[in-house]
Amino acid sequence: MKASLFFTAFFLAAVSILLSVVINIQKETIAVVTQQQLSSLFLNYAEALNDRYLSGTPADGDMTATITLPVWQPRSSQIVVRVSGGVGYIFMPSSPGVLSQLLQDTENSAHIGLSDATGIRTPAGVVPRPSFIPAGYVVYVR
Repeated sequence: MKASLFFTAFFLAAVSILLSVVINIQKETIAVVTQQQLSSLFLNYAEALNDRYLSGTPADGDMTATITLPVWQPRSSQIVVRVSGGVGYIFMPSSPGVLSQLLQDTENSAHIGLSDATGIRTPAGVVPRPSFIPAGYVVYVR
């Protein structure tokens, strides 16, 4: 009787540990997929902004609503597209792992960085941060 109780307790503990491991693996997988989706979304906005520049430098201002995205691409309320002084900026709040994913996807592009109080930190150095971009945002500078 005591042996069967021991084995039952041991079995329940083992199942609990296995379920915990499986849940952690699923959470990590979901986090990676989310990072990849945000990176792809952000890069689609960057491509759309670059396409706009092909016909000349756009006028200064917020272009978030007027940027032409692929028809299958939903718009994100977190991503802002803005032109100031002829320079295009795309920015969104930083999420864990997204900057790393963007840098990986773009092979450490000097156009991608993270804003802080002093500027936009890119792989090539610090770029001045316009006042309309808050600190702690992932930024594409065109």
